[in-house]
Amino acid sequence: MADIFPTISLKPPSKGVPGKPPNVEHRLPESQSMLAKWQMIADCIAGQEAIKKAGTKYLPQPNPEDKSDANVLRYQDYVTRALFFNVVSNTLSGLVGQVFNSDPVSEYPPELEPLWYDADGRGVTLIQQAKKALTTTLAAGFCGILVDYPVGLVDEAGKSIPFSRQDVIDGIARPTLQYYGPFDIINWRFESKGAVSQLTLLVLMEDYILRDDGFEIQRGREYRVLRLVDGKYQVELWRRMDEEQEGPFSLHSISVPTDANGQPFKSIPFFFIGAQNNDSQIDKPPMYDLACINIAHYRNSADYEDSVYMVGQPTPYFAGLTQSWVDNVLKEKIQLGSRGAIPLPAGGSAGLIQAGENTMVKEAMESKERQMVSIGAQLVEDKQVQRTLGEAKMENAVVLSTLSSCARNVSQAFESALIAAAMFAIGTVDKAKLIFKLSTDFAIAKMSPEERKALLASSLYGGAAARK
Repeated sequence: MADIFPTISLKPPSKGVPGKPPNVEHRLPESQSMLAKWQMIADCIAGQEAIKKAGTKYLPQPNPEDKSDANVLRYQDYVTRALFFNVVSNTLSGLVGQVFNSDPVSEYPPELEPLWYDADGRGVTLIQQAKKALTTTLAAGFCGILVDYPVGLVDEAGKSIPFSRQDVIDGIARPTLQYYGPFDIINWRFESKGAVSQLTLLVLMEDYILRDDGFEIQRGREYRVLRLVDGKYQVELWRRMDEEQEGPFSLHSISVPTDANGQPFKSIPFFFIGAQNNDSQIDKPPMYDLACINIAHYRNSADYEDSVYMVGQPTPYFAGLTQSWVDNVLKEKIQLGSRGAIPLPAGGSAGLIQAGENTMVKEAMESKERQMVSIGAQLVEDKQVQRTLGEAKMENAVVLSTLSSCARNVSQAFESALIAAAMFAIGTVDKAKLIFKLSTDFAIAKMSPEERKALLASSLYGGAAARK
């Protein structure tokens, strides 16, 4: 199978396209094609408010050709009565909880101690950062961690002055681990150097503070471009320079981070995380199938609740009444209830019409509930997955569940990120002594398939589905 990420030269044409600025906003087609799936999963995780806000995207309008005000109001009521039961979010929280039921096994030099309590420089701990990465990996199957280095001063010769060891220990100058989700990683390139494929370009989309009057903060969009130029790692920030923030993006600044010895880094310290492995190819989102059924269940719910509203209330009926009886005996009023007697003429009758339940829609909902429980259970079931060529030489296949695979991939990425962080903090590191491993000893993995389904059904549906 041909490589879907061909080797592309990093160096652009010397003059570019005349009259056209570089398109730093370009998103790779393989990322563009996944946006709709990622957005649906994100909306499911966000819950009912996000799903209903999307309107006809997830809940088609009956009689869409009817543009009358009455039909618009009818659809609004249709949406209001519908119920989105957030199975995706509940399942995701439960799976992540299985991994973080115990703390990760970790070992690192004292210079990296501040990362344990504040990984990103904004108070997010290393465990919380890893939990966020695992959540996204299980949901969307694609995210990444950037080791962000502070840039120090330069001497008169233009050479970077390295931070002191004490600066690192005191936290004055230290690397941070920045999380980027699937929507934020928009472009990347690799170059082959012998037998190794090296990341030479990465474009990340992010926000920055555009204006701050002391109370209100206005944010603008920027692109962080990470490059290898002549074998040296550099960071570019691209922003719009016009006041209205509507013009093209242009280069705002360039910085060249250096390690503990004052030397530029020779690689881009970004680490992809995937559901299957940690290469840059975008894996299928593990939660996609579950999200599709969750949305379909929501549509069934809309029909079910609509039918309950329309015919769910009992309707009284009267037969054999004459107009004279209505006018003279009933006085044009009929009082219902135990305290009101209804006089009827000879041969007259009264009763209640009660519609039966909409069994077709209800059965469709119950069927989808069972399917969602089954899919959730499959995420923790062991299965055969193909490993890398090097691993295949030692073993043909490894038995891993989706949950185990995602946990291992996050662990590997964070270990690599900590090694890259140590290169700034102390210059060298014994990789064998730097450890960060998430737990893969899940209680739910030790259960039988039937027990897993029963547990998931009990937690998601209050046991209703488990009894079916």
